[in-house]
Amino acid sequence: MKEKVTLKDIAKDSGLSISTVSRAITRSGKISKENERKVFESAQRLNYPIAVLNTPIDLRSTINIALVTKHYTGEFFASLFEGFDISAKDTKARINLISVSHSSETPEDVAREIKKSHFDAAIIFLPDYKATDYKQLISHIPDHYPVVSIAPIANPVMDTVTFDNYRGGHLIASHFEERGYKKLGIIEGPKSKSEAMLRKNGFLDYIRASDDLTLVWDYTGNYSLEHGQDAYKSYKNAVVKPEAIFCSNDGMAIGFMQKAIRDGVFIPDDVAVAGFDDLPTCELYTPTITSVHTPYHLLGKKSLELIFDRLLQKQTPNYTGYTSLVPVSLSVRESSTKLTNVFQHYFSKVT
Repeated sequence: MKEKVTLKDIAKDSGLSISTVSRAITRSGKISKENERKVFESAQRLNYPIAVLNTPIDLRSTINIALVTKHYTGEFFASLFEGFDISAKDTKARINLISVSHSSETPEDVAREIKKSHFDAAIIFLPDYKATDYKQLISHIPDHYPVVSIAPIANPVMDTVTFDNYRGGHLIASHFEERGYKKLGIIEGPKSKSEAMLRKNGFLDYIRASDDLTLVWDYTGNYSLEHGQDAYKSYKNAVVKPEAIFCSNDGMAIGFMQKAIRDGVFIPDDVAVAGFDDLPTCELYTPTITSVHTPYHLLGKKSLELIFDRLLQKQTPNYTGYTSLVPVSLSVRESSTKLTNVFQHYFSKVT
């Protein structure tokens, strides 16, 4: 029978004292990074059993990270999770989806779940949270524990990685102007959502800065397909109708277009439409939908970079509200491009 490996064996193999080996294994007392590495590399060679949580981050084969959200069905969440899966590929990160209750589970309950499951770090996507919720969550998590939010709020108290929502609205207005649309409309997202207000402000600021553009119609929705359908009813009854409409997400764009097309409205000839998120449906719908492209794999990559920096450098998380913006772009498709514009563009290239 093979003899059990002891601290003495590790000390002999690593050339260090037993007390140094003990401090490294138990993560107690001071020890240099170089000696710590020697101890754990020796322990791995000799198959000494070490609890994963006691192994230094840089010596682990896997780092478990919780992606905490309220899971709903739909393309948005599928695209979000896929983006994080792609970003974790070829890294030590293992993304674990934690879906909190759809009832009123408190931030303290969320923190307890994260700690109970022994995750090394957490990425929080809880768009309904406000500053007070984040403060409560932080108060129940150890100072050294890396936590990043990917849902922006107006007054962030937790480090946040998010898309450049303001630029997204700006890109849509610029695109409409380039296509010759002058009377514009918007289907806003919920006023309580920071990203919805940023998208709206980017759109409106561009309009205000242009001598040719005017906002003639607006409607406030809640991101649902049903509110996109309700927005069409408002559009239909409007005295002055917009030539092009910015929908603050793809769900409302699809809802609006469904009702419009069934009512005999031609898109984009009668009214152009653009959305936000660039979900797979945008390429499958007829007409295909112009939308702000949000690269979820880059959102995941930036979030993981921030977490790895914290873990490897053992820095205390900065809860002053540092925000990192992930750039967005515009995927132009049929819903905002009239055939006359396409032909003009083609012939201008030929001539």
